[in-house]
Amino acid sequence: MKSHWSRDPSLHFALIGAVLFGINSFFSSSDSIENNDIVVSESRINHLAAVFERGWQRPPEPQELEGLINDYVREEVLYREAIRQGLDKNDTVIRRRLRMKMEFLARDLVEAIEPADALLQEYYQKHIDRYTQPAQYSFEQIFLDSDKRPQVAEDARIVLTKLVAGADYRELGDNNLLQHHFSKISSERIDRVFGGSFSLQLTELPQEQWVGPLTSAYGEHLVRITSYQPEQFPEFAEIRTDVLRDWQIEEQKKILETQYNTLRANYQIQIASPSREVAGP
Repeated sequence: MKSHWSRDPSLHFALIGAVLFGINSFFSSSDSIENNDIVVSESRINHLAAVFERGWQRPPEPQELEGLINDYVREEVLYREAIRQGLDKNDTVIRRRLRMKMEFLARDLVEAIEPADALLQEYYQKHIDRYTQPAQYSFEQIFLDSDKRPQVAEDARIVLTKLVAGADYRELGDNNLLQHHFSKISSERIDRVFGGSFSLQLTELPQEQWVGPLTSAYGEHLVRITSYQPEQFPEFAEIRTDVLRDWQIEEQKKILETQYNTLRANYQIQIASPSREVAGP
């Protein structure tokens, strides 16, 4: 039975090896700076023309193409002389740019891989919590300041009576910074706004009915739930693009780490012990 590459560890590591080989090949150009030969190949000219066309939405005129080639030669000459003179040494900006190029190349190679849906579905199931849409509540609330109301439970019953009689809920209760109405808000967000585990008190409440008081970090509340949307698990087909993106990000991290460890093994690294002396003000 033939297995997909992603399910076979040996093939997976072979892919990583190919990625690392590609990175090494990319930086081992035949146009070595150790000689004085600068060859502007046909493929290089086509590349310069293609870049121009993407930017200007038309191919370059012959004179413009000649200018692109001359500019490329100028850049190559000055680049090689800068390297020969060691201008790239101990330059933080250049060091960081070269590191970014190494890492970008590894990322680009991963993005070129199109994993099978079976692998992505397996990834989706493994990280189902990441794609789960949490339950959402829409509700209205009336705040009762328990610090100012020694008989807050009795006051709550009085307010409930007024609500049944048709009073406007926005004109009842005590002032605070909380809004009167919340629309499609998750349990996590509710707990951040009201403090503690306030959302747990909403789970068994009936809809379209004022109930309470419920206790928050601020005091007591009367609440009416106007709508409730339970936790939802989207189908894989609906979020395949998101799953692919997340899978690629994780694979990129793995390959970047493998790239670094593989290259690091080629060096003898010595790290001095940091001084224990503390600099004065």
